[in-house]
Amino acid sequence: MTDPSLPCSRPTKAIYQYEEGLRTHISRVVAIQPFSALSDVERGLFKTGSENTYALETNETIFYAQGGGQPFDTGYIETASPSHGDKRPKFIVEAVRNASEGRILHFGHFEDPTAAKLEAGDMVEQHIDGAKRDLNSRIHTAGHIIALSIRRLAQQEPDLKVTELKAQHYPDTSFVEFQGSIDGKFKGVIQHQASQYVKDALPVKLSWYLPDELHSHAVITAEGMPIIAGADGKVRVVDIVGAGAYPCGGTHVPDTSRVGEIVVKSIKRQKGNSKVSYAVVDAK
Repeated sequence: MTDPSLPCSRPTKAIYQYEEGLRTHISRVVAIQPFSALSDVERGLFKTGSENTYALETNETIFYAQGGGQPFDTGYIETASPSHGDKRPKFIVEAVRNASEGRILHFGHFEDPTAAKLEAGDMVEQHIDGAKRDLNSRIHTAGHIIALSIRRLAQQEPDLKVTELKAQHYPDTSFVEFQGSIDGKFKGVIQHQASQYVKDALPVKLSWYLPDELHSHAVITAEGMPIIAGADGKVRVVDIVGAGAYPCGGTHVPDTSRVGEIVVKSIKRQKGNSKVSYAVVDAK
């Protein structure tokens, strides 16, 4: 169920890294396999797979593959033309994962298991859940805003030494974690700065640099922070103009005002590290 004209190594072009605003996109099926035919490693990427589950690969995708602290997109993929008859096969995307050799797998099932299936070479139209993408993008940008607010605080407080460790940008469980002890008394200061960044409607700009160019462009990196280059050797950078830039492969809003209200929920300290939890809410 693969296209024999394609080489074994077939990286998927992640369109969402370049055009974050797309909600539909035409692409071509490269391969589709039943869940049972996958390797143990690939089955492990979607542990809830069943006999009705398939892994669909396309040459390009607008579906965000889980990673970088951001959840995957969901939606559906259907034939771009009614070449399979009057009814177009509709593939419901339940999860999206990065696989080996730069491939992106769409795990899911066909809406009608008895209808014709998609095949390698078929042209398909991808549809992502726009509301879910918008929320995930708001939360991810908010995470950058919180981290940059903490960095700004550290510039104003000489005794505060912090280094980025990790972050998670999931609804209801969003946080940024720093090495260093951030006192709870700074919660209001971080909140105020984050709210100001939102109010300022700072542009969120995408750039691509070679790893050795990051420092000259003032991109924030820290020991232990993963610096992942693409196939062209360049690193994707998300710059909140006027606040700071981080290497990042996630999706974001066009400017900080689109995030809406950010709430700093708590600051928890443990073993010399500080976790700052936050949430985004709809502006009233």
